[in-house]
Amino acid sequence: MIKQKLLLSSSLALLSGFALAGSHDDDAWFRHTNIEGFISQTAIYTSDYNFLSESDDTVSLDMWEAGALLSTQIKDQLTFSTQVLGRKVSKSSGNDIRVDYAFLSHPLYQSLDFTFGARLGRIRSSFGFYNETRDIPHTRTGIVMPQSVYYDMTRNSFYSADGLELFTYHDFDENSLSFQLFFSRPLADSDEVSDSHLLNPENLDGDKGILAKIAYGSELDGFRSAFTYYRPEYKVNISVKDLGSGMTIFNDKDTTFYSETMLTSLEYNQLNWSITGEYSRHKFKANTPAWDNLPLGVKAMVPASMTDLIQALADGVYEESFYLQGLYRVDERWETYLRYDKERVRGSSADNPNAYFNDINVGASFRPDEHWLIRSEIHYIEGRSRLFGRDNTFGAEQDPYWTAAMLQLAYKW
Repeated sequence: MIKQKLLLSSSLALLSGFALAGSHDDDAWFRHTNIEGFISQTAIYTSDYNFLSESDDTVSLDMWEAGALLSTQIKDQLTFSTQVLGRKVSKSSGNDIRVDYAFLSHPLYQSLDFTFGARLGRIRSSFGFYNETRDIPHTRTGIVMPQSVYYDMTRNSFYSADGLELFTYHDFDENSLSFQLFFSRPLADSDEVSDSHLLNPENLDGDKGILAKIAYGSELDGFRSAFTYYRPEYKVNISVKDLGSGMTIFNDKDTTFYSETMLTSLEYNQLNWSITGEYSRHKFKANTPAWDNLPLGVKAMVPASMTDLIQALADGVYEESFYLQGLYRVDERWETYLRYDKERVRGSSADNPNAYFNDINVGASFRPDEHWLIRSEIHYIEGRSRLFGRDNTFGAEQDPYWTAAMLQLAYKW
């Protein structure tokens, strides 16, 4: 923990040096340099299971986040943005520090109400309404995002990717029409991948990905809507060992899989309140040529649970999810929110809690000033499909109904 905080402090000091070196001369390099930072600590208590911490029947302070952000206009209209993030959301994954994003951006054509440009580097995926703004506590609603759409199980692998993005937007009075097309090589976080019993995280590589998003409306007043299509593809080595001897029965280095999501987003904003809903259809499918050609006698040696999982991936796993959220701003400092969050794997048994996640979330936020944020929320949950498998042991006798209470203190500058 101390090491990670020292690294963040050093990064922030280095970025501050760049800012001081910036000039206000219009012909100078590194103009309009802006540096920000944030840190948060969250206390979590859950009635059952460990959720984003070691919180089962105890108050846990495992979950923390801290980041340093830099944006600068390098020359003319070429800008650079980056963020270094440190966080912990799981006992087994420990403290993690990473470059969340780092990209160059340049408008290729620009007029009074129209812009067409490109970004290059590690770019935040513009998935739905809130993926680009989920990193800082002050810019999201709730301590945790709706797990049906913005799940924390694969946050690092999902939040950003390396590639090229083309973007355009056109202003129509108070509304804006935008389109983004992102060609990328997906990232794969080894701790997140290790949640699968069959994937070897050391041999998982992002192959290619595409994200397309179109949005129209206003974020401040009235309706806004968006549709997002996202398909990252990966290469992975699947290996299965005999539980008794430990000998490898099956090893496939040619397996590929993809995750395909279509997300529809709709929101209505007024001065003191807003209503948001997003609906997702998600497919996860693997191509397993070596497994398909494996002799039946060898397949018979593989444990039935693993055989079922490999076959399920080959057939495709489909899920539907949505959330509906209402937010009310009491005044400039106080706001409250209520969210219903639902996810289910299609075709799964209705009594299998590992295949669904239903969450009723009630919360409130207090902002004493522009820097501080105090937030609390209570979750009433049924199901386990959004829990980290590496932090929990699931049994048939365990109650699928559980609760989570959270309190967060955050500061930004």
